[in-house]
Amino acid sequence: MTAGTVRYIVRYTGHVQGVGFRMTAVSRASGLDVHGFVRNEPDGSVTMDVEGSAADLKQLMRRIDAAMSGNIDATDIDQRPPRGIASGFHIQH
Repeated sequence: MTAGTVRYIVRYTGHVQGVGFRMTAVSRASGLDVHGFVRNEPDGSVTMDVEGSAADLKQLMRRIDAAMSGNIDATDIDQRPPRGIASGFHIQH
């Protein structure tokens, strides 16, 4: 990770579980240098903890929104200090 790395904790709410949301997020990360995970939460939301360049993170979020906009009611973004992980982007169970 470089000095320009940022980290977002993104919470998606709406009809975001049981619709392939996590797999869509992982597939939309293809070709981007992003690292972290996406997981379902007990309250029915989906959390994405991801880091990379600001441009790659914004592109990932645009791609997810384009693919899943009919399911997303709200997107809450919390920027956090990066952890410096480089493990790829995957579904966390």
